[in-house]
Amino acid sequence: MPPGELESLAVECADCEAALQRVREVLEAVLARSEAEWPGVEEWKGILPSWFVERCVDDAELRDCVVDKWSLRAWVYWFQPGLRKWRWWDATSGDGRLEVRIAVLERPYLRGALEWLLKVATT
Repeated sequence: MPPGELESLAVECADCEAALQRVREVLEAVLARSEAEWPGVEEWKGILPSWFVERCVDDAELRDCVVDKWSLRAWVYWFQPGLRKWRWWDATSGDGRLEVRIAVLERPYLRGALEWLLKVATT
């Protein structure tokens, strides 16, 4: 039984199994630090896979609130255990589509950081 209401996010992908592996690689690194002191941005650059870090933009590059890329600082901020109001439940892939289900613990909640991870992992 999920700890909250289940909600789905889906993305199209050419190689969904590889994309799911990349998502899990990032999430495992983040979840491994959920019980300890939350690392700073510079430390995260060494913890997270380089393919993910390289797709994030530097905060200095952000000019307005409408951006199509996340900064690493903003991304790790919203993945802090106390701010993340959802939990990964499961994922399925097939027919060029990756579907992730999350258990929503509290509303309102923000899922933009997860959406960014899915986007980066599938492109």
